[in-house]
Amino acid sequence: MKKVKILTIALAILLVTLIAFGGVYIQTQNRMENKVKDYELGRELKSQRVIELKIKESSSDSENSSSDESKDADSSEEKEKSEETTDTELTEKDYENAQKVMEKRLKALGAQDYTISLDKENGTVRVELAENDNVDMYIYYLYASQKITIKDTDSKDILLNDEMIKGAKYSYTSDSKGAYQVYEEIELTKDGQAKLNELLNDYALLATDVTEIENAKKASESESTKTESTSEENTESTSEKNTESTENTDEQNTESTETQSTTEETSSNSEITKKTAKLYVNDTTYDISKIEKGKITVKIGASSSNTTSVNNNISKAAEIAMLENAGKLPADYEVDTNRYEYSSITQKEIIYFAIVMIAILVITLLVYCVIYKKSGILASISFVGFVASFSLLIRYTNVAISIEGISAIIIVMIINLIINREILSKTKKMNLVNEAVKSTYKNIYLKLIPVGILTIVFCLSKWESLSSFGMIMFWGLVLTAIYNVIVTRTLLNLKENK
Repeated sequence: MKKVKILTIALAILLVTLIAFGGVYIQTQNRMENKVKDYELGRELKSQRVIELKIKESSSDSENSSSDESKDADSSEEKEKSEETTDTELTEKDYENAQKVMEKRLKALGAQDYTISLDKENGTVRVELAENDNVDMYIYYLYASQKITIKDTDSKDILLNDEMIKGAKYSYTSDSKGAYQVYEEIELTKDGQAKLNELLNDYALLATDVTEIENAKKASESESTKTESTSEENTESTSEKNTESTENTDEQNTESTETQSTTEETSSNSEITKKTAKLYVNDTTYDISKIEKGKITVKIGASSSNTTSVNNNISKAAEIAMLENAGKLPADYEVDTNRYEYSSITQKEIIYFAIVMIAILVITLLVYCVIYKKSGILASISFVGFVASFSLLIRYTNVAISIEGISAIIIVMIINLIINREILSKTKKMNLVNEAVKSTYKNIYLKLIPVGILTIVFCLSKWESLSSFGMIMFWGLVLTAIYNVIVTRTLLNLKENK
């Protein structure tokens, strides 16, 4: 019976090993596909995307000149502004600031495995990113521009510019019907708060006030057109009846209509005393719902219970907050180069390194088998299962393997070999597996406390290399503690109970 149990455990370890290193192939669309998840490799081991961003040159070509004078004037003003910023105002500090802004954006997006370098002579920024599903999104947001302004509704003059904005954050609320409304809260600087207080004296900013004023303007315009049409009808009808009486009646009618129109205009003008202004994010207008304590709350989209529209509004609000909090780029950038680079470490070199490591492990396990005989054989079988389980654990915990991560894998293997050796040596002396496991865990894991603390620190690091090392070490230490108690101890106990 004991032999059957040992054989069952050994076959289970063999099955896990075949799955980990051989795979599980299933036919899908006339081809065999391995359903076992592959390793996630860092850019040092797999590939990377190299992007170079340069300052956009101001184009002075007049080939695409439009017929509208207003458009030409606006485009000329924009060109003059861009020429001033690119030619005269940009300094080395501006280049460094642009690099910091791009790095903040990558951190906010959750990118980890990247490097940023700067050419201080011309401001070109070189970014190296790991090739994954999010790399195109990272590239877009590296140089994406965003300007939040408040403009006069009629003249489109900028009343409050983006430099007066300190930061932004988003939130959302729900009502009793399950509809969600997304908000963007824009915080102003001291200058922005002072400017906002000035604007509130002359401008209506809240969406409710703006709509009231616009409706009042439309109503006054429609009433004025009605009075004009009625006055014309009255003058025409009276002129047909009597030429003599028309003079008196016309004077009375015109005086009455004039007095009515003047009173209506004065009443409407008294109601419409303020101008209107709206908030723009680039070229898109958003309704202002609340203004208090130097903060402007803006509605992002309409209230909705549709999950798709709500998620779109939240993503838009998160995008606005991320770009605003990361800082402003001193100039407009464009992609100069965007190329795919393979790792300098080839796949053959990785395979050769793996073969060397496997050879060292095989020799070590053979030594255990010679020294500890049957116990050594069972411990070696258990170790093979540990390696296979560790391989699957790394894959399905989505840990990116870097060069530092490979060193963590080696350290975990060494720790597990040391634990197995201690257990085997103690069982050889006392023939009590449970006591040997307890004393071994007590001695070794007390010594590993500093290693565990460093592992947790590395796991929380935002640097991909340290994070890879920390995560692999963490899962390796956890698996070592659990696996040896469940599998290795069980096999050795079955051998001792024969």
